[in-house]
Amino acid sequence: MEAGNEEERMEINLNRQQERKVNAMKKRKWYSLYDKIFDTVNLRMAWYDVEANKGSHGIDGVTIQQFEENMDYHVRVIQEELKTKEYRPQPVRRVFIPKADGSQRPLGIPTIRDRVVQQALRRVLEPIFEEKFLDCSYGFRPNRDCHMAIDKITEHLENGYHWVIDADLKSYFDTIPHDKLIDQVWEEVSDTSVLKLIRLFLESGIMHQGVCEETVEGVPQGGVCSPLLANIYLQPFDEEMTRRGHKIVRYADDFVILCKSKAAAVRVCESMRKFLEGQLGLKVHPTKTRVVHLDESFDFLGYTFSSWMEEDGTRKYFRRPKDKSLQKFKDTIRKWTRRNQTLSMDYLISRVNQVIRGWGNYFGYGSVKSRFREIDKWIRRRLRAVQLRSWRHVKHLHRLLRKQGYKEELRGVRMTKWRSSNSPLVDRALNNQWFKEQGLVTLTEVYQKLMLRKKYVVSKPCA
Repeated sequence: MEAGNEEERMEINLNRQQERKVNAMKKRKWYSLYDKIFDTVNLRMAWYDVEANKGSHGIDGVTIQQFEENMDYHVRVIQEELKTKEYRPQPVRRVFIPKADGSQRPLGIPTIRDRVVQQALRRVLEPIFEEKFLDCSYGFRPNRDCHMAIDKITEHLENGYHWVIDADLKSYFDTIPHDKLIDQVWEEVSDTSVLKLIRLFLESGIMHQGVCEETVEGVPQGGVCSPLLANIYLQPFDEEMTRRGHKIVRYADDFVILCKSKAAAVRVCESMRKFLEGQLGLKVHPTKTRVVHLDESFDFLGYTFSSWMEEDGTRKYFRRPKDKSLQKFKDTIRKWTRRNQTLSMDYLISRVNQVIRGWGNYFGYGSVKSRFREIDKWIRRRLRAVQLRSWRHVKHLHRLLRKQGYKEELRGVRMTKWRSSNSPLVDRALNNQWFKEQGLVTLTEVYQKLMLRKKYVVSKPCA
């Protein structure tokens, strides 16, 4: 009996120690960080990060290559301006990139020197806030990626959370209130010089068509610090949803909340909306935010999640590239395999391979085995059409067939017609082995490598 009481006391003491540790971490603040930002090593490492990310120039026109030519001088100037607190960021350059729905996404591109300072600031702040961020957040964080978020959603679905709040924040990056954001940074960092530097970036302005527009809210998409600041601002939301026991998966401003019943999902959706709009001053999109059952399917990070019931009553779960993602991929392949262009097959295959590897490595974690085979056939047919038109005369096709040992009668083929790319003779000559010899990468190969890697990681014993 006494032994049991002793074990209970030890457990209580351990829990109290853990609680004191957690409280100490919550109360800890960083008072002196500014000098760490303009440290010579930190600035140089920040430059190497900016150089590796490449990117376009800002409003001053200075490119990565031009900055690199006098890197030591530029770093010394930045360091001196930060030391004397005379540093002032320039307005970001406004550019627009098209979105899948036909609209345009505004980006703000800082100058190279401003990107270096932002990266130096991020290198100092990120480790501090990483200790505070919760596991439900996956976007723009070290050692975390989209596939981890996708796997977590699948895990929740398999555990019976089939009702999903598919949420969307309207113009999130452009509507973050500056004062509330600074207040949240202040919760961890009370160095006023650091807070002032962050505010300088937030209020640096936007240069668009020669006119400098004032920025009274929001963080520019394209800024080095913007993803970190965006995660910091949504941290209270993560904490509140987690405290209530909700299953939330968030990647930057995209998130889903999973529930076990429709009533719970409707209730959580309303409380989620109140918190985001009331506490954080954000806007939940009225039409894009919905409560949906898994049977109806939903999209997240380019994947479509769905399921159906087998005859024996078991539920099968699937995730695949959403239709828009597949259409965008095919459009890119079509652009490179137009028949009215004169490109060598070697160069064309090298460009197509880049597209295949990038798309396949991202979407190869879904239920895509048969879909990838179909797309591979379609890609080979488009390449056959390009090769036929490049040959122009059927004698090149016949010569290849004879070289491959074809003994039957050779027939004519209309080299410029799309339907000819699917003829038996062309399929025999430009077969899978021929494309393999040309170096064509297939989605099926990418998928197989991903599955082997996944199998190795799962089965590898712990050290």
